[in-house]
Amino acid sequence: MILKKLFTYLKNNERIALLAVVSIASVALLAMRIIGTENLEFIFMTWNLFLAWVPLLFIKWVWEQEKVKPSPLFLLTIYLTIWLLFFPNAPYLITDIKHLRGVSEQMIWYDSLMLFLFAFSGFLTGLYSIRIVYRILNHRWNSLLAWFTIATSMILSGFGVFLGRFGRWNSWDVITQPGALLKGILASAQDPLAIKHTVAFSFVLMLLYFAFHFFAESKEHESTHKYS
Repeated sequence: MILKKLFTYLKNNERIALLAVVSIASVALLAMRIIGTENLEFIFMTWNLFLAWVPLLFIKWVWEQEKVKPSPLFLLTIYLTIWLLFFPNAPYLITDIKHLRGVSEQMIWYDSLMLFLFAFSGFLTGLYSIRIVYRILNHRWNSLLAWFTIATSMILSGFGVFLGRFGRWNSWDVITQPGALLKGILASAQDPLAIKHTVAFSFVLMLLYFAFHFFAESKEHESTHKYS
């Protein structure tokens, strides 16, 4: 019954299904590495990939609710805040490439491809979740507010990736140790490295999303024009 519902959901959500295929391919490469080397060195990548999916599945659920009945403003604000707290987990996967430094020469190419695919999966799930946020805000208000929210989110996310990689904080710390997290945020906000990292990462995120957004818009326009 569960598998049947999952199959039906993926059938009705082709983009989610495509992203799932890419993610499964990443995990498959990891599984083959574990079997071949009898080493669980990169098993943590599955958890990081799972966290990258959390904001996408959550905001997809929010979007489905919005299409049926728009949520009150305060509730939608809470939803978007939850999404933003978890969103940095998606682009964070690109920073896991740092683990290539400890890889042996004979495994470097395999591990490079594997980590790239994990990072690619994370970026795709992140970009699609941003796309859904854009659609929610554009549907409720206008594109100007949607773009402003996305730009702000990208800046905060770039900072969030820095906190995760260098400060070793995670999304759950907002609940488990909010005081310590706040101190970490205030300290990092004064760190020149954090500012440079945030600017660079935010720029890349925005650039990739611009490309993703306009490609998606052009495809939708082509489909509409083709069948009109």
